[in-house]
Amino acid sequence: MDLRRVLLVLLVIVVVLATSFFLLGYDETIKYERVDLTSTSSIEMPISDQSTNTVINNGINLINDTQHDLTVMYFNSEQGNQVAAVELEYIRNDFVANSVQDTLGNQTVWHNEENGTYMAFIGNHITHDNILIICKDPEMLEHMIASARYEYFNEETNSTETFNGENQSSNATNTSAVANTGVDSTRSNSSSSRNVPDGYYWSGQDADYIREYDDSNGVHHIDRLNGPNEAIDTVNNKHYTNGVEDTEAYNKDFN
Repeated sequence: MDLRRVLLVLLVIVVVLATSFFLLGYDETIKYERVDLTSTSSIEMPISDQSTNTVINNGINLINDTQHDLTVMYFNSEQGNQVAAVELEYIRNDFVANSVQDTLGNQTVWHNEENGTYMAFIGNHITHDNILIICKDPEMLEHMIASARYEYFNEETNSTETFNGENQSSNATNTSAVANTGVDSTRSNSSSSRNVPDGYYWSGQDADYIREYDDSNGVHHIDRLNGPNEAIDTVNNKHYTNGVEDTEAYNKDFN
């Protein structure tokens, strides 16, 4: 075997070994780090060097992670401006109006099939935290929902109570889990979930307990215990508040 052939064989071996080491060392698994949102809430977010955190719309914080096509908006309705709470709800309802309801784990989410994004609106009525997450990766969204953590100082026991993602009070199936933690939620403006009728759940905004459903005509209804009821007709692009059409005024809120 001449020298050139030996060198060629060695080159092939080097390329194969280098490729093998690269494939073994390459890990597509998303790595997360815990990020403090408000003084009472935190969540695990993917590690990114393309993420910004800015304040928008009356005090809502917006995290924009272009590396992972991820948007997180958060706001504490006890610590901040109530106008921001209304604004965040409008953003949520606008996404819902153009999406279909889905479920990740035990959490209700919304899927916009046109652009492939998912949205979850989570929070805790004891700490007054509201978190809206939009991303294209359902596994990432499920991880973030489960990682949400809320801390509340209980003056009766003089200790800090911690709630994890399994106690999302904006999740209809888990509302009772928060109610039974033994923490006195009557200190806030929210009504106790023990008095909430079946089918209603906390929307993430103070005492705003809602019930959502689609009627036989495909109109999406949002009925509130302590506020106006909405009906969103996506087929005819109409919006109703307490049975009165206000489509033009509703649309202006997003201009």
